[in-house]
Amino acid sequence: MTEHPNVRLVRRGFESFAKGDLEALRELMSDDVVWHEPGRSPLGGDYKGPTGVLELLRKLRERSEGSFAVNIVEVFGSSERAVVIQEEVARRGGNVLDMASVVEFEIHQGKISEVTVYHEDTYHFDEFWS
Repeated sequence: MTEHPNVRLVRRGFESFAKGDLEALRELMSDDVVWHEPGRSPLGGDYKGPTGVLELLRKLRERSEGSFAVNIVEVFGSSERAVVIQEEVARRGGNVLDMASVVEFEIHQGKISEVTVYHEDTYHFDEFWS
């Protein structure tokens, strides 16, 4: 059985992020993409447009001194969506982030149009980035 096109799209994005090629992600997003990052940390909020989303991803790298990484556990895809279960890991100062998250990608016409993140422990995520 072949992988759903939306699963392939999301995997391409994760591969680009892992390589540090954030600009390659720009082509995967619609012009009006919105990323919803939960919580009250300095990273929480809505990021709009590819430039806003890339700003968030750069902050994750910068604030963790390049240690922030995501490992895909599972990806599910359908006609307008892909859902990723992932493990997030990072180090910041003496703190360690190691937790599961679910990321829901809404996809229209082959482009990511909306991203919503659900952290296993939003309080821990907030504390880590604060």
